[in-house]
Amino acid sequence: MSAELRIPSAAAILVPLAELFPPLGCSSRPCDGTALRAWAAPYGLPTDAGFHRLAARLMPEDRLLSRWLTWTFAYDDWCDEGTGSRDGRVLDRMQARLRETMRTGHGSAEPLVASFADLWRSTAPRMSPAWARRFANRLDLHADACRVQAVNRTYGRVPTAGEYPALRRHAFCGFVTDLLEPCLRIDVPGRLHTSPPWRTLVDASSDVIAWCNDIASLAKEQGDPHNYVRVAAERIGVRDPAAWVADRIAERVEDLRDAALALPGTCAELGVPATVAPVAVCLLAGPRAHVEWLLESARYRST
Repeated sequence: MSAELRIPSAAAILVPLAELFPPLGCSSRPCDGTALRAWAAPYGLPTDAGFHRLAARLMPEDRLLSRWLTWTFAYDDWCDEGTGSRDGRVLDRMQARLRETMRTGHGSAEPLVASFADLWRSTAPRMSPAWARRFANRLDLHADACRVQAVNRTYGRVPTAGEYPALRRHAFCGFVTDLLEPCLRIDVPGRLHTSPPWRTLVDASSDVIAWCNDIASLAKEQGDPHNYVRVAAERIGVRDPAAWVADRIAERVEDLRDAALALPGTCAELGVPATVAPVAVCLLAGPRAHVEWLLESARYRST
C-alpha cells in the first residue's frame, strides 16, 4: 500500500459539490441534542458528532432518525475500526445477534445490540412485514460487504474501481435508506421499490453520500483500503484522485436527478399514491444535508 495520500482540505472539495445537490431539506434548526444524549447515554453510544443536527435537516420533528443515525455510525465504527474490522467470525456473531433481536424484539446486554433492540421495538410496529424483510436483507448485504472489507484489511488489498461502488454502498450502512420510511411513517410499495427509477434514486443517493464521506474521512482513515480516493490513486493511477472522485460524485448527482424526474411517471404507471413523495424528497435531500453536516461536525474535523 502506498504512503499517505495528500489531498486539499475536505471543505475545498465539498463546498463546491454541495452547490450541485438539490436543496430540498430543512435548514439546520436549533437543537441542543439533549434528548439524543439522554437516549444514548445508557448504551455508551457517542453523540459528539451531532447526528441530531443531521437528522434535523431532513426530519426536524422526528427523534427516531437521530437515534438510528447515532447507532448506525457507532456500528460502522465497530465494523471499520473495532473488533469486527478484521474478523469475519466476529461479524457473523454480531449479525446473528441483530437478526435474533429483529425476530424477538429483545437483545443482549451488549451496548450495540441492546440499543438496536430498543430502536427495533420503536420501528418495526410502524411498518409492514414486507418492509421488515427488505430491511433485514439490506442488513445482510451490509454484513456481507463488511466481511469482504475484513479480508481486504487483512491482506492490505485495495478494491478495484469496478468492485468499489457496490461494496461501499452496502458497507456504508445502506440500510439507512430503508429507515426513512418508518421515520416518516410511510410504507413504500414493493412494486415501486423494484422499479428502475426508485432503485437508481436509492443507490445514487447512497453513493453520493458515501463518496462525499470518503473525501471527508480520508485523513482519519489513512491506511484503510476502503476509500474511493485511495481506489482512484492506487487502482486507476489518476494524478489528482480527490478531484477524480469529485467528478464521479457530480456524475452520480445527474443520475439522482434523472431518476427523480422519471419517478412521477413511474408512480402513475404503477398506481402508487403521491404519499410516497416525502421519502423521495429525503433521498434527494440526503446528500446536501450530509455534506452540510460533514462540514460542521467534529467527527472529521481533522480533515
